[in-house]
Amino acid sequence: MRASGSPQARPTRAAVSPSPLVRGAAASALVLALGGLDDPAPPPPAIVPPAAAARGAAGAAALCGPRTVPEGAACIPLPAPGAPLPEGGAAALSGPAGARPAGAGARGQAYEHIPRRPERPASAAAYAFPIGAPDQPPGFLLVEGAPAQAGAPPPAGPVAAIGAARPEPPSWAGGVEIAAARGERVAALRLEGQEGKAEVVFVGELSGITVATAHDVREARDVDRVRRVVVLHGHLDRPGPGVVAGARLDAGDVVGYAGETGSLGLVRLHLEARQLREGARLSDLDPKRITDAAVTVPCDLRNVLPLRQGASL
Repeated sequence: MRASGSPQARPTRAAVSPSPLVRGAAASALVLALGGLDDPAPPPPAIVPPAAAARGAAGAAALCGPRTVPEGAACIPLPAPGAPLPEGGAAALSGPAGARPAGAGARGQAYEHIPRRPERPASAAAYAFPIGAPDQPPGFLLVEGAPAQAGAPPPAGPVAAIGAARPEPPSWAGGVEIAAARGERVAALRLEGQEGKAEVVFVGELSGITVATAHDVREARDVDRVRRVVVLHGHLDRPGPGVVAGARLDAGDVVGYAGETGSLGLVRLHLEARQLREGARLSDLDPKRITDAAVTVPCDLRNVLPLRQGASL
């Protein structure tokens, strides 16, 4: 019995402290949070698409990289719009066989170009050309305001060469511009690996007056494959005698005579090689479409020009 007037005793609650495990976890979280304040966010993981075995015509393997599609032994790219020409021109693109994106020069358009095969000589001095002395290469021009490629609209006014003719082309992409004298004879070539005679497939206006010849060429690295290669001879003064569509030409026959058509003020020969795409047939097309990207692909001339006598791979 408690005495009256004495204060009532109240029970006290003991302070509950967290367990050592909880305290350790909280401390670790605090340290991690404070330490990450100055660290940049980690980069997102790179997404790498699975590799696929590209196949070319007749099931032949074509080792193609991203943004390319196989076509026979070549890899035809999907170029980014407005892709510039790398410094050094087509030489900077030379590598394994296959089409790659290349710039178009003065106008900056992007188009495809099959670069020089590594086993082919790099210097123009190793090759025979349809114009000039047989024992030495012709002079090559860098032309101010030249159209991007054959079939493009010619400049509205006179054109001029930048500097003197040089022993090597400024670029092999889209063909070459060869210095010439007015009326100089332009001869038909027998391309490397060519079978049979060349066939004239077009005479008319492309790069000025142009004669296009088609050549059946057996590939050096695949002897079972024969490619159709079209050679354009542009800025002619006139075609040679009897040079009409359907005519057959032997090596040395006259294709035409150098001039300045489509190249007002500058006599020159535009020489360009284009490889016919798989499944395309020149006989089924308007002849002026031979420079259409859906029909032919520009090819480095060094892949098909015959070697000069005494030159070797």
